[in-house]
Amino acid sequence: MRTMLDRLFFGRNGIDQLNIALLVLAALCWVASLAVPVRGLANLLHWACLLAAAVFCVRAFSQNLGRRQGENQKFLAMTRGLRLGQSWRVRREQRRQYKIFKCPSCGVKLRVPRGKGKIKVTCRQCGATFEEKS
Repeated sequence: MRTMLDRLFFGRNGIDQLNIALLVLAALCWVASLAVPVRGLANLLHWACLLAAAVFCVRAFSQNLGRRQGENQKFLAMTRGLRLGQSWRVRREQRRQYKIFKCPSCGVKLRVPRGKGKIKVTCRQCGATFEEKS
């Protein structure tokens, strides 16, 4: 089965972040169309679901890789603010493990492990040294 799918998608765009978003949008529209009691709105959501699924299929099987990659990059640029939460979590976790300093001469952020006491920090950018408590 895996070999058959690999052969099917060879030279094609396949699944990228925009296609995943389209698939999620199609699923949400489908569920919403089932849950909405208003018939006109349900029909509208049903057609939105079909449209998102059709665009998903066209993008997945497209052989115009340059254009699809450009579309995906535009989508990633537009949704950058929504995806920043992941890096925020990583930074929060790192702040538990590391102490972050700014170099007094050049302002570059430096991180050192917490719990090492008073240490001498050397800036990688400008070579300045200063003492800080970790």
